[in-house]
Amino acid sequence: MNRLNIGGSARRLISLEGKYFPWLLLPAGVVAIALAVVLVWAEERWMWEEAQASLIAILLLLGIVVWGWWRSNRKPPAALSVEAAVYDGAIRKLLVCVAIGFTALILGATRRIYWEEGVVAKAIGYLTVVSGAFFVCGMLLGLLFAFRPTGASQSSDDQSSSARPHPYTNLEEIADWLTKLILGAGLVNLRQMQGPLRQLAYFMAKGVDPLPFRPEAKLGSPTVALAVMGFFSASGVLYGYLWKRYETAVVSDTSWADTSALALVTRWLNAPNTPDDQTRADMMNAIKSASLAAKKRIFLQAEQYRKPSTQDVNDRSLPVFQALVEADLQEIFHRNRGQYALALMGKTQDPKNPDDDWKRALDLLNNATRIRDGSGDQGWREYELARAVCQIHLDPNFKTKQPSNAALKKSILDDLNKATQVAVAVSKAIDSDDVIDAWKKLNP
Repeated sequence: MNRLNIGGSARRLISLEGKYFPWLLLPAGVVAIALAVVLVWAEERWMWEEAQASLIAILLLLGIVVWGWWRSNRKPPAALSVEAAVYDGAIRKLLVCVAIGFTALILGATRRIYWEEGVVAKAIGYLTVVSGAFFVCGMLLGLLFAFRPTGASQSSDDQSSSARPHPYTNLEEIADWLTKLILGAGLVNLRQMQGPLRQLAYFMAKGVDPLPFRPEAKLGSPTVALAVMGFFSASGVLYGYLWKRYETAVVSDTSWADTSALALVTRWLNAPNTPDDQTRADMMNAIKSASLAAKKRIFLQAEQYRKPSTQDVNDRSLPVFQALVEADLQEIFHRNRGQYALALMGKTQDPKNPDDDWKRALDLLNNATRIRDGSGDQGWREYELARAVCQIHLDPNFKTKQPSNAALKKSILDDLNKATQVAVAVSKAIDSDDVIDAWKKLNP
């Protein structure tokens, strides 16, 4: 319960960020303009510490605004496989490292000597372009490394078509050929690369020198230039490799997992006899591993199957809705919880513990109502009707044909008043035992 509460709080925080983020841009813009004025004022008076602090504050504010925009616009990801989740986590950590490296690069470009020579803007722009260029070049190289070798691709296609959902293409053959060529040429000429690398570092370091105004001033450092090129090119190689492997894992896992989940659900719902527990567990695990689009299709299929709302239909559809609810860890969807609760209410009750299903259904309906209200969805008032039925069944006074206490009576009446527009057929399916009419007679 604590984990669910924390998840719900985080989701509401993200929702507030998305709602109020445009309004936060106004004070951020005012602060940025004020800092820009201070920057110009300090630069005109050669107050380099104040100018440097103002520029760093502007860049920091820009970073915060970009981070807030990303938080307000990001969408919850679909369920990932173990392999895809590992690649996704590695990419996130790598991007954090790249952000730290770029921050260090900006701080180095705002040193006092650059202010005195008037090349701060030139240094920032030049280093940004250089780091971006080497990052992109490294990313392209990483993409080449991430393609499957042609021999492995062909053998995997021969062994199992489900292990590789897309066909072998000429692009992969070209990537394999280029990878072997680059690695072979690089290893052969490894000792001869020291001189060209040194010349490249000296050449790239000249980009921040204040030429042609002061040819004697040499501000660029070949060591720093070599570090920038090495850091961002290596980061690009890793990012390109991880990105391609993540994409391959998502496509492969999604294709296979979706097909497997849909097939298992169809077999489970349409089997003449109830399958064994192992088949049930396999189906539920397949649903949890499926993509968001497949889960929506599974939900609609199970919802259509449960429409007769008989005991055997509810019993058979119950594990499908249970898996959908357990897969929704971020508590985004309310309809799967509503259907799960209705299936619990209509299933064959355990004579030894008849209240367990009603309690579980009541908790699900409370969560479904909260998620529905939080998302702004209109309708779905059958949740209140079903919740009233659950509360009546759990009321010990009702079991002894006594009136309910004041608090419970008010809660049930509030739900019944909100559910007045529920269709008669839906009401009869939910309240199949007519407990609402019996309760009303005891609580006029």
